[in-house]
Amino acid sequence: MAVRINRQIISATTLTGFLAGSFIASAENNFSRDGVLSGWEALVTFVLLPLLAALLVSIGLRRRHLAPRLIVVAYLTLAIPLFGISAGGANVLQQMLGGIIGGSVWGLFFAIRRFPRDSVSK
Repeated sequence: MAVRINRQIISATTLTGFLAGSFIASAENNFSRDGVLSGWEALVTFVLLPLLAALLVSIGLRRRHLAPRLIVVAYLTLAIPLFGISAGGANVLQQMLGGIIGGSVWGLFFAIRRFPRDSVSK
């Protein structure tokens, strides 16, 4: 089996991770000025902003068929690297970097395609 990685999907998921990380870091800085992130602030930060990041990337790149995959990548990026980074009190740059890494890693699951060896060698 030969493996190919779709570069368009990797770039879209990396950009989604970057936007999710920057949106969440900015929202945490702006909403938690009183030291508490609860209620509608948490709802907007953790539910709407990853969705917004995925939709902006899919519309901006004119690849609307990727929207469901990008939404999954945005929420997985939020769940694994960004929650842990934000719990540690990271700054905006660290969260953006975590979003880029998370989006790239989660995007690999959607970008890898397997082909039989015969079809690649022909």
